[in-house]
Amino acid sequence: MEEFRDASLGLMSDLAQPTSHDAVLDYASGAGIAGFDLAPDVRAVDAADELPDMLEEGRRLAGELGLVNVAFTLVDLYALPYADGAFGLVICHHAFHLLPEPVAALGEMLRVTSTGGRLVIVDPVVDAVTDKAFNDLARLREPAHRRHYLADELEQIVEQAGLRVARRGGVRRTMDLDYWLQAAAVPAAKAGLIRGRIKQLSVPEQAGMDIALSDRSVSFSYDLVGLRLERE
Repeated sequence: MEEFRDASLGLMSDLAQPTSHDAVLDYASGAGIAGFDLAPDVRAVDAADELPDMLEEGRRLAGELGLVNVAFTLVDLYALPYADGAFGLVICHHAFHLLPEPVAALGEMLRVTSTGGRLVIVDPVVDAVTDKAFNDLARLREPAHRRHYLADELEQIVEQAGLRVARRGGVRRTMDLDYWLQAAAVPAAKAGLIRGRIKQLSVPEQAGMDIALSDRSVSFSYDLVGLRLERE
């Protein structure tokens, strides 16, 4: 699993505190990498997403890794096919920024979280300087991107969903631009456009994203916030 692991997964695990008794829902799972990280420590993981191609890739990877306790389910993220309180742990890792209706999504995640269970979100956040720059780049990279929120905005959404933050944490992640683009299968022409946009960012924006330019590579950094949520 080490080839998939990054600091955001460590943050998620620290907030989630998984146990061998947990049934876990990986909400908007993509290929299920976050669920893979927890799978050795829990009873079962259900990776749920609206994208069949991503779920199929997850099945392939789970088979290669020998993870027999991970299932994949095609779902409507706003009408999950699970009973109320079905999961002791619900996670949403690097997906909250893709959700068009975040308050409704949190409500549905809460519905399937058992009484006394944990709901953990880990997602990038921006500040006043990096807000427009990082969101514009993310939208170019991935048309489904909605918004990387300010930390205060994210907590307001949590409150609107009737939840409170029980614990929070954060990490700073440095990313190689080529890897970031390849992970989203960005076509060459659009990748070139993104590289050009990065070089055109203002000095404060470049400083806020820790952009490092060289002849052969570009890297940047962004903040991730992790929230462990409970009912109000």
